[in-house]
Amino acid sequence: MKKRAETIFIPIMFTVFMGLLSGCSENSMEKEYRAIKDSGLTGEALLKSLSEFELRNMGHFNSKIDLGGYYLLAGDMDRAGDYFRRAEALVKKAPGDEDTKKNITIMYGSLARLHVLQGEYDPALEYAEKAAAGDDEEAVSYRYLQGQIFLEKGENEKALDVFDLLFASRPDTASPDNIRSYMYLLAGANRLPEAAAMVDLFFEKGRYFPGLGLFASSVYEGAGQTEKAIYAAFMDYEYSSGYRETDTAVFLKNIDTLERQLASQDRLVPAADALNLVRSLYDPSVSITEQGEASFFTEEYITLKKKIENAIHTTADFNRYLAMEHYFSTFPGYYWNLWQAVAGLSESSRANYLPVLQRIIALDREGTYAQRAWDEISKILGFKNN
Repeated sequence: MKKRAETIFIPIMFTVFMGLLSGCSENSMEKEYRAIKDSGLTGEALLKSLSEFELRNMGHFNSKIDLGGYYLLAGDMDRAGDYFRRAEALVKKAPGDEDTKKNITIMYGSLARLHVLQGEYDPALEYAEKAAAGDDEEAVSYRYLQGQIFLEKGENEKALDVFDLLFASRPDTASPDNIRSYMYLLAGANRLPEAAAMVDLFFEKGRYFPGLGLFASSVYEGAGQTEKAIYAAFMDYEYSSGYRETDTAVFLKNIDTLERQLASQDRLVPAADALNLVRSLYDPSVSITEQGEASFFTEEYITLKKKIENAIHTTADFNRYLAMEHYFSTFPGYYWNLWQAVAGLSESSRANYLPVLQRIIALDREGTYAQRAWDEISKILGFKNN
């Protein structure tokens, strides 16, 4: 009996001992990981420490997520994918704490995004579904990603179903890209009043892109918001004129054509003031009635632009124009107007606004206002123009 007892006792003790060693090793490994995270290291130094740690501790899950995230942000998709796939192989052994649960969501979501970038939509959707299975904040963004993937696959109805639910329950978490996708889906489904609301939201959250003005104009027109349709069409012209030479005469003829169409449909009265305000920018002979509070940001932009061009703007006007930069951050003309607004300042004071001219050049080095911007910079810096 004694011998049998010994044979039972030895493997039990071995198992307990090895378990203690394993626990010590895991605790030591986690302590080292936490020490690196809390070290205050940044950039290359942090990357080096994490990389060396991960090589010494191949079974560590969270460090792989850190490294995968770093390379994803750095644009190295191959290395990012490698770390995330290595982490995926460790999911069943990963700790059960809240940070790790969040990292698992991030891992699945990142793998989904990587597959999207490669045009592999079916595996992307599978990973997005896994990422969206949680009930935390991180999971919500991946539900939006599911909608984007359906859209990429050409399954618009499924995409619309996903976005309908999300915008009804969690509109605050929608990115500008989500809003942009949804407004196009709504327009395609002929749900124009809802599409118009999404266009409004995109103007607030997103950045202007080529063609947005004409799209917005058609949506506003379909939703019965004629004044906004006119102002949105103007935005398309204003944007284009900052990048290439445009023909103002042609634009004014289009305004005349639109006016006749509205008159024939007995819809001119609510739109007449908007048409004349736009005309007045290019034709000084056009008289406009006194404007009350602007109903749309573009209306205020036109009013302020006219004041700047006529050098009758006040400090309050200037500050309000500055506050509109979000809407026009891709418009070279906006920044040229801003430069004109400081024309009355001394050269030393105007020098403080050189970033305005630099922004014009950064938007398009060959654009309509680029050479003028270079000339102004040369004057301020004391260089002679050839």
